[in-house]
Amino acid sequence: MKIRLAVFSLGFFLWSNTGISQVIAKKTWGDPQQIGFTVQELPPNLFSDFTGKMKASVLQYCLPTNYSLVRNYSLLIYVPGFHGHPGGNIKNAMDIANNHECVVVSLPLFKAKIDRNEPGAGIIISFADYSVLASSYKIMLEKFFKIIPNINSQKSAMVGFSNGAIAIAVLVSSHDEYILKNFQSFCLVDQGMFHLTDLHKTPTKDRRFLLLVGDKEDVGRDLKIRGAKLVQDAYQLVGCNIESRILQDTGHELTQSCKREIGAWIFEDHKPQE
Repeated sequence: MKIRLAVFSLGFFLWSNTGISQVIAKKTWGDPQQIGFTVQELPPNLFSDFTGKMKASVLQYCLPTNYSLVRNYSLLIYVPGFHGHPGGNIKNAMDIANNHECVVVSLPLFKAKIDRNEPGAGIIISFADYSVLASSYKIMLEKFFKIIPNINSQKSAMVGFSNGAIAIAVLVSSHDEYILKNFQSFCLVDQGMFHLTDLHKTPTKDRRFLLLVGDKEDVGRDLKIRGAKLVQDAYQLVGCNIESRILQDTGHELTQSCKREIGAWIFEDHKPQE
């Protein structure tokens, strides 16, 4: 009887350190929610323009299960690559945040005009798209902040992958006042390094930047690695807080290990908020 009890106890202990911990991890977040926008509020998103399938833009967000209006939270925004989808990708935002107590948001992409004769059939974000990106994100985030006002901008971050990384780089390099007022850290994954400029200027000098580049061989891979390192070295020389890292065994993709690395970088100096 004692042996059976010991085996049962051991089994329960092992289960409690696997199954229960997984359940607890899943309960870090509430259910994803979204804020819709009409065509009168926003221009067509890049998904609609590129695919021809008109889909209204939405801001997706998720709150920690212990969310309380009497506390302030970090905000983590994720901007996906390619055409961005009508509402971004909230799952990637949640994966990056992992079990950190913060609010996560995902945004779609916007482009002023698509020229099918350009590389990528015109899908690549550029500085010509700054105005539509800045105005659209400001409209979306202002609506969000009215619903979720208790955000600590000094501990908030934006993460972009591929085309989303370029979008963030365009906003930052254009010294967008609204974005720089609300976010302290910016992570660009496998693109965007060639669009980072003027980081030494006052609006961006005290911001944090992380450039992540995969190492798997494909078209332009060496240029990305060298470009990210060059941007890092140039702006570190003038005192900017910027770092480039090479992701091992990674191509043009947002892997789970990459998400963990981004989350660790964003939250490494952040203590639990009261």
